[in-house]
Amino acid sequence: MASDMKQRKAAEAMDHIRQAEKCMKTSLFKWRPDLDGAASEYNKAATCYRNAKCLKEAKDACIKAAEVQLQMNAPFHAAKSYEQAGLICKENNMIEDSINLMEYAAKLFQEDGSPDTAALVLDRAAKIVEISHPTKSVQLFQKACDVSELEDKPRQCAEFIGKAARLLIHLQKYDEALTALKREIDFLASVENFPAISRVLIGAILVYLKQGDPVGAEQFYNSALGYPGFGDSEEAALIDELIQTYSDGDEEGCRAALSSPTIKFMDNAFAKLARDMEIPAGMGRRVPRHQEAVSGSVAPGQTSRAQLDEDDLEEGGLC
Repeated sequence: MASDMKQRKAAEAMDHIRQAEKCMKTSLFKWRPDLDGAASEYNKAATCYRNAKCLKEAKDACIKAAEVQLQMNAPFHAAKSYEQAGLICKENNMIEDSINLMEYAAKLFQEDGSPDTAALVLDRAAKIVEISHPTKSVQLFQKACDVSELEDKPRQCAEFIGKAARLLIHLQKYDEALTALKREIDFLASVENFPAISRVLIGAILVYLKQGDPVGAEQFYNSALGYPGFGDSEEAALIDELIQTYSDGDEEGCRAALSSPTIKFMDNAFAKLARDMEIPAGMGRRVPRHQEAVSGSVAPGQTSRAQLDEDDLEEGGLC
């Protein structure tokens, strides 16, 4: 019975194709093709072919509809048809064709003045290849971010570049991941989403430590202390503890910080970084941030112990 249904739908699709071709023909009394009628018939054919599981034919019908719609100077409708063709290719496991068609659809949407739709199509395309072709997925997420940035949509930008950053971590492209994470933070700051910034900051610190760069981690951490509410937050205390124990080679303390619920329940990319972190031997003690104010201040008229010892050596000791 299912086979009969498929055959009936395939036959119906072929009839729509014939009608579309008829609409495109001209004659002595019909000087112009019926573009609107042809596009409609091709779209109907695509639906029937898809229902019949004739996916290649469905894709071809969508593309023909799009080509006719471009002749009609209707780029938005053509973009929808190309996007549909791309989704059909995905169903048929024709991934490269799918991405090419969806990128072209996004280009048409953007040219037609629909950048939000263009960015969403790029986002869908990126998700299609997120596992099979992560490098291409990164490029598509970054392109979606760039399109949104042109339209001054920082929330969408943060979402798209954040997805790219997490894939870059998966690909172990840590320098590029840090660049993406910093852009994400900038976009979040522009909309004053400071709680989200705190979480991304932890992720960036984990990337620095994964690269064996606690100095870079501390510099980045210090530069972030100006964000409202961050300096006194649990996230800031956790980062301070992470950098301290990592710098000291305190594996037990560092593992405890890395196993905190805050990190454990972060995005998978960050949680995996924490699980796989290698803690080196001590790299020289670092003064914790909360002790800097105490140890760095000397009362008037007093001299630090280090300064006193140095003077004693020069003058031959105390009298």
